[in-house]
Amino acid sequence: MWPSPRRGILPRTMKRTISPLSNLALAGVSLLALLSACRTTASPEPVSPGALVSAAELGPLLARLGDDAVVLDVRERSAYDAGHLTGAVWLSLAEWEALSLANDTGLSHEAAWRERIGSVGIDGDDFVFVYDGGKLTQAARIWFVLQHFGAASASVVDGGWPALVRGLESQTAPGATLAITTAPSTRPAVRFEPNASASIGLVERGALRLAIKRGDVQVLDARTTEEYRGLDLRSNSRGGHLPGAISLPHTRLIDEQGCLKSIDELQRLLAGAGFERGRPVITHCDGGGRAALAALAAQRAGFGPVLNYYLSFGDWSKDSTCPVVND
Repeated sequence: MWPSPRRGILPRTMKRTISPLSNLALAGVSLLALLSACRTTASPEPVSPGALVSAAELGPLLARLGDDAVVLDVRERSAYDAGHLTGAVWLSLAEWEALSLANDTGLSHEAAWRERIGSVGIDGDDFVFVYDGGKLTQAARIWFVLQHFGAASASVVDGGWPALVRGLESQTAPGATLAITTAPSTRPAVRFEPNASASIGLVERGALRLAIKRGDVQVLDARTTEEYRGLDLRSNSRGGHLPGAISLPHTRLIDEQGCLKSIDELQRLLAGAGFERGRPVITHCDGGGRAALAALAAQRAGFGPVLNYYLSFGDWSKDSTCPVVND
């Protein structure tokens, strides 16, 4: 056991000479010194951007975070080379998408993904901001992967590149740091160590099939209405939807400016579609991206707990024992 702190211990000679008035004066000086120290050493308010940040919020966040901020541009390389945010690092969306969906390199291969994340220059303490060309689903995919593997803070830039350009044109905040450059940026590779628990869980086919059978979950199908009805098979051998799944195309989550709808609008949208608060929500699409955005939206609206069937209908339809409904 740690020893108890010993308070008020003074040399005997000092005890004889300090009067009650002196004690009060000493206490007052000590209190003032303590208050002064608190004022000068108080820690700044912690930064907690959340899963979605606006273009207007990004500049001040980057200025405050400095080297602890990592900006990822997941557009095509040609778009990045034509102009990107100063300091933004290009990341190959196509490569990460393919690797995350393949059996031998998928999200179950934790060590390989930690190394891959670290190779971009991201460690577990960094604040990561991801923007795409405006679809939001591409940035959401990378966001989901990062938060799945324990990035302390990962955020989608709402509205993507178009919103950033609009923000740059109207940027008036003192000390604003957002600017466009064609000079590429890189970060040295680091050792990535998880520093947080995933806010959106990952669910596999077998667990989802059991949960559907038991009636334990609400399934959000973020694909198009044509895909849901089995009219558009994409590259799948079967079409239709999972039993009990509710159709809510991801495009309905996005407003006219290409940004995610407000929390109030999302709440009304999900409730109107038939989702209930307090019950698990599992999102899916055909291959993870739209499902990731739907998961972000559902969580932001206060539904859930939310999980993502990342391999989605493309995985489900391959298993002939998994039921598919056409209606």
